[in-house]
Amino acid sequence: MHLYRLGRVSWQDSQLAYHTLAHLGRQGLILCSPEQPYVSVGYFQDPAQELDLEHCRAAGLPVFRREVGGGAVYLDNHQLFWQVVLQRDHPLVSLNRELFYRRLLGPVVAAYRALGVAATVAPVNDVAVGERRIAGTGAGEIGDCVAFVGNLMRRFDCAAMAGALRAPDEAFRGAYLGYMREHLTSLQRELGEQREASLAEEALYDLLAREFASVLGPLEPRPLDDELRTAMERVGRRLLSDAWTYHPRKPRPHRKVKVRAGLYLHHWRQGSLEARFASLEGRVLEASLRGPGQEGAWSEAHEFVGQEVEALTSALAKMA
Repeated sequence: MHLYRLGRVSWQDSQLAYHTLAHLGRQGLILCSPEQPYVSVGYFQDPAQELDLEHCRAAGLPVFRREVGGGAVYLDNHQLFWQVVLQRDHPLVSLNRELFYRRLLGPVVAAYRALGVAATVAPVNDVAVGERRIAGTGAGEIGDCVAFVGNLMRRFDCAAMAGALRAPDEAFRGAYLGYMREHLTSLQRELGEQREASLAEEALYDLLAREFASVLGPLEPRPLDDELRTAMERVGRRLLSDAWTYHPRKPRPHRKVKVRAGLYLHHWRQGSLEARFASLEGRVLEASLRGPGQEGAWSEAHEFVGQEVEALTSALAKMA
């Protein structure tokens, strides 16, 4: 299998390389990092529903819609991307979904552990340190291949992510920022600023390549050849177009944003009644309500804490 160790590339190429490899039906592992920050949304997402597009334009953040799943995410050069492309008949692809994720996340977990971070797989496809997520992933079928992508997280700018998110109000954005800071982690947080800063990028690429080779088999280094570069231009004309990027989806009446595996922040509106609540494994962690005439004031709703989310939304529907 081929190894494309690209290093720092344009934000466009950090996405187009693996998409194009898959469309060409070629297998490989790509390691890279974007020169410029940007935000990316999953295949099934509508940027207008997930992102504050006005903020993104003002902040100079490009938007990219992937052909693989996963959620909206802020990406920058403090994240080292790993991108695995396998043909559909590859033995690893034939595994059931959970086993597929576990096998391909094994090298990522091993890389973190080699750096002294006690990472584990958090079902089904996150990597966590204790209760904190240190890496999310996305997967999907592209052409005759399956792509599985993620990152090695040196640092994560929670404030930039919160700013890029479409939020019903600033209270929701602030709550999301707080939950991210509590429940996300990075090499910098786990190892300290000085130790993280001392980690050479090339050494981290070496580590990832070595660990992935233990699962994918020997990796042969390859540059971006002419066929791949030409095809990237062709694929880019489609994936970088407004028609693709901003393809509309059916509007959803309520907002639900993932923080980490099992943990979500919700905004629910029914008539003049609003609710903001967090849920963990389907049960309410905290909830606040705002009714007509409250003019920005939220009231805590302790009676719903510990209940299933469905019980809360059913009660809210009756109250509205």
